Amino acid sequence: MNINFKDYKSIVDNLHEGIIIFDANFKITFCNNFFTNLFEFSNNEAVNSSLIDLIDKRYLEMFKNHIKYNFDKSIDIQLNTKTNKNKYIRVSFNKFVNEEIIHTLAIIEDITKMRHEEVKKLCIYKISEAIHDSDNLTTLYQEIHAILSDITNVTNFYIALVDWDSKSVSFPYFKDENDKKPIAYNMKKGLTEYVINSGQSLLLNKEIYENLILSKNIEPIGTPCYNWLGVPLKLLNGKTIGMICVQNYEYDYLFKEEDKKILQYVSDQIAMAIKRKVDDIKIHKQAHYDDLTGLTNKALFYDRLEHAIHSANRKDELIAVLFIDLDNFKYVNDSMGHDVGDKLLKIVANKLSESVRKGDTVSRWGGDEFTILTPNVKRISGIFKLCERILNENFKNIVIEGQELHITGSIGIALYPQDGDTADILIKNADAAMYKSKELGKSQFHLYKPKLNADIMERLDFESGLFKAIENEEFSLVYQPQLLLSTNSIIGFEALVRWNKPDKGVLAPYKFIPLAEETNLIIPLGEWIIKQVCIQAKKWHDMGYKLTSGINISGKQFNQSQIVDVIKKCIKETGVDPKFIELELTESVIMKDVDRTIDIFNQFKKMGISISIDDFGTGYSSLSYLKEFPIDKLKIDQSFISNITDPESNEGEIANLVIDLGHKLGLEVIAEGVETEEQIEYLRKYACDQIQGFILSKPLKVAKFEELLKKRY
Repeated sequence: MNINFKDYKSIVDNLHEGIIIFDANFKITFCNNFFTNLFEFSNNEAVNSSLIDLIDKRYLEMFKNHIKYNFDKSIDIQLNTKTNKNKYIRVSFNKFVNEEIIHTLAIIEDITKMRHEEVKKLCIYKISEAIHDSDNLTTLYQEIHAILSDITNVTNFYIALVDWDSKSVSFPYFKDENDKKPIAYNMKKGLTEYVINSGQSLLLNKEIYENLILSKNIEPIGTPCYNWLGVPLKLLNGKTIGMICVQNYEYDYLFKEEDKKILQYVSDQIAMAIKRKVDDIKIHKQAHYDDLTGLTNKALFYDRLEHAIHSANRKDELIAVLFIDLDNFKYVNDSMGHDVGDKLLKIVANKLSESVRKGDTVSRWGGDEFTILTPNVKRISGIFKLCERILNENFKNIVIEGQELHITGSIGIALYPQDGDTADILIKNADAAMYKSKELGKSQFHLYKPKLNADIMERLDFESGLFKAIENEEFSLVYQPQLLLSTNSIIGFEALVRWNKPDKGVLAPYKFIPLAEETNLIIPLGEWIIKQVCIQAKKWHDMGYKLTSGINISGKQFNQSQIVDVIKKCIKETGVDPKFIELELTESVIMKDVDRTIDIFNQFKKMGISISIDDFGTGYSSLSYLKEFPIDKLKIDQSFISNITDPESNEGEIANLVIDLGHKLGLEVIAEGVETEEQIEYLRKYACDQIQGFILSKPLKVAKFEELLKKRY
């Protein structure tokens, strides 16, 4: 088909649709008046221009693919006019040959108005949906941002709210690729304030921006941006409560009047939604929070305590309730006035809030009384530390109006479930414990159950003492000899730690090792023990005593990633022969991660170190895994030795089985806790290799151990 539209130009120019013809390179070869006027061209200006230059970048690939694969169907796309206005068009196509060149005829329908109406309705619908579904303002702001991003192609977006009483501006939502979220400030003369004060929308460009600067209507704030659109947020009564802003530092998309109309169209809805949510928050705050301090009030504290009890009951957890009363607060009020008293309460409230964990609740119970709820308590000692921090840190160095106040307090503690299984009982008992603290002299804390106070105070004393014990050189080692039954000679020892606590005397490991494990102090303590054993073993080796040195390795030590490096470093620094070092670990420790254990044991073996399984028979006793570990020795736990000679007991059979099992696996076997000659004879009969226990000697200090070596080595 050969068509020359010039012959029909008068007819085509009067159509209410656009007609264009373009070639394979998208060059326009013909257009009618409707198209020329729609896209703001002068006569024949559009001819020989490129259709590609008019299509909005977001639609370009879609348009090309449509021409290639869906030619027979119409498509809706956005084009930009010469003055950069958005036009939405619906295009259908037809191909024809003119002068042996393939052309495309496009029929264009202007759907801009319809599109804007659809966008407005969609925006209103989506924002209404977001307002209905959002539980809080943060979620609502995020939803609004997402909706506007879809419609106006915006990534930089913020919401500013104004407090007309304090003349301040805050930014509850702020997303910007260049600037950080501003903290609330007194109103300045930025673009934000210009929109808020004028109550008018502002579609900015460079010329408008420079005129506003020259006229001193605004002052530059933040990163300069001319592609900026701000719309005020107004209530139905016309009051402006803030503004919303979209901005783009690039010029790939310029905001237009159409974008302003869309934002204006939804701004009233957004303003009402924010006002409603803010009012809801205010009402909720008045009902659940203390006006003076901002802390939770009795009602909310009670509610959270009941929820915590319900959760703790299901999970078998411990809860603590603290009741705190400021001592002599009435004196502050009477002597310095209620204003100072109020300031003091605010300071105390802030300090208490800063002292607790994120999931804890601090409440102003009334007057000068406060309560604290700490759910999921792992260690009661942690609660005691919190009380000490409150009394010794939070209530110190309080200065108001240039005067330092000496504040003390009394604290009572009630624990769930032992001190009560309801919120009422726990609060009542914590209050009673607080009054006990006052009776005993104030500025202290007490548990509701007195006996527990003494137990935990001892534990806290131990815990704080442990932190200083290594530095103060309060630890020492003693050595228990190990005897080879076949020769009756001492061939090694097990090193055992003692704590020489100044106020308690010498403490055995069971008194402090569990606490050291719990507080992770076992890591530095364990490293100290390894180093000291290596030093002493080297001294005895140099004296001619080639003794095997048994060192206990705890679970926490073994699980640290640097355990191999720690031992390697100690051996290197002391020069001890590693073949005389024997690490003792329990079954329960080595079975926690079998693959890791085997890997670490192999590293020890390459160094020449021996490995012994301590307390064998009391842990997992997984015989299938035992043969996989590169170990050297089994230590029969003393619980299987105490009655091995009693015919009524089966412990002798168990000991015999362990000895037999060890030998079949190519391991040496040593019996711990041997105390009688009868036990020695029994073990000798069943070919046990070594023994250790009080029958030989209790654990000895270095000098006494050397005396024994001279006799029995």
